[in-house]
Amino acid sequence: MSLWLRRIILIVLFTTTLGVVSVYAYYHQEDYEDVSEYINLRDQSDDYDQLFDNHNFKTFTIEFTQTTFDQMIANMQAHFDIYGDYVDNTMYPVNLIYTDADESFTVKEIGFRTRSSTSRNLPRTLDWRDRYVYHQTSFQLQFNETFDYADTTNIYQILKTREVFNLEQLNFEYSQIYDGDYDEAMISEAFAHYLYERAGLIVANASYGLVYLKIGETIVSYGFFTIIEPIDSEFIKNNFNSDKGLNYGDLYKVTDIMTEGDLRTDYEEYIGVDTDTYRFTYSLRNNTLDGTRMTHEGFASFINHLNDSDYFSQYYDDIIDSDLLARYLAIAFLIGNTDDIRYNFNNYYLYFDIYTNRVTLIPFDLDSSLGFGKHLDLSGGYGVDYDIYFNLDDASPLITDFFSVPELRNLYEGYLSQFIDGFFDYQEFLTMYLDAKSLYENVLVNDHHLGNKIFDTRNSEWYFTEKSINVISQLQ
Repeated sequence: MSLWLRRIILIVLFTTTLGVVSVYAYYHQEDYEDVSEYINLRDQSDDYDQLFDNHNFKTFTIEFTQTTFDQMIANMQAHFDIYGDYVDNTMYPVNLIYTDADESFTVKEIGFRTRSSTSRNLPRTLDWRDRYVYHQTSFQLQFNETFDYADTTNIYQILKTREVFNLEQLNFEYSQIYDGDYDEAMISEAFAHYLYERAGLIVANASYGLVYLKIGETIVSYGFFTIIEPIDSEFIKNNFNSDKGLNYGDLYKVTDIMTEGDLRTDYEEYIGVDTDTYRFTYSLRNNTLDGTRMTHEGFASFINHLNDSDYFSQYYDDIIDSDLLARYLAIAFLIGNTDDIRYNFNNYYLYFDIYTNRVTLIPFDLDSSLGFGKHLDLSGGYGVDYDIYFNLDDASPLITDFFSVPELRNLYEGYLSQFIDGFFDYQEFLTMYLDAKSLYENVLVNDHHLGNKIFDTRNSEWYFTEKSINVISQLQ
């Protein structure tokens, strides 16, 4: 065999071997079979519809390793020891098993964290005999969490773009306790979302289901939870138009975390991009430049216009979507939600249109509704006798500006009347309530779930009736 022929054979063998090694390395930088299991190839539009179908019985089993759950408890306790609360937003890897009347599927390695500010609990404590006791708390599932994977790995590339139910994340709210009592109606928050939607608002979808925690080999029947679509970049894409570059306007989440979100001119030290340890009252949720953005010109212009009542009275519809605001104020008043912009200066988003900077207000956190929850009305009347305009001496400039414009005041009054005649009705509430009761109550009891298990209409019929009578009386 000639020298040249031997060289050619050696080169071919070397090239073939190198190719095999490269392919093996590509598929085995993680276990390829395991990585492929993280891809979601389901029809997510159908899954989304099933998720928010209130007639559909749903369960969520969240699987922790014992080590992961123990570490979460330790980290939350350490946060409490330093800051006096459990608001540790570390994401922990879990698996999700979702089951409904028609489907069952598993999603591997998603993120789990507890959520909420004032109602966040430690999910597990020890009793006086050193036995584990489990507690409900609100939480979030993050479907595109990448944990500590390097951005050069297959699994990172899969996880960072993964959605489930056409969502990047999903929020779970437990039936909370105020003054020692559960909301035994159970569906109040989900029905409040339904009413905002019927009123024509841009609002997150909401439904409910049962949650189980599997911690190692331990199964915890964790209770009945309201399931809420997040208001995030995906929500903005689904509800607003982009510019030609597929960019969207700024989205701010407004809470009373630092100070009241009253939209006054002293906002500058309370606006910014949240970090793991610092949260702003006016929290920018997108367009953050990887957390480095410091300027908020559109927001500043909005504040200046709100605090100039003469300017607002002339140009209100250039400043804010006034029709949606009228609808929002009407339905928020009817459901008795006092933990909002009108009373507590809390719990709303502001979206700024990418072209016009015109603002749309988006409500969230509707658990204080329909005759239950934390209310300003200390008489126990849940605001059924409140003035239909506003009864605060020092209201937000947005509220005082709005009710100072006769056209907007008339629009608001018209919506109050229209909503009472149309769908603000106890029978609609009762229908949803009875459906949920028939789907979930027996399972809650038989599986010994945490939280409230027995459905009850509490004061709901009284609330719908008295609120409607009071509003009609004032309108007349």
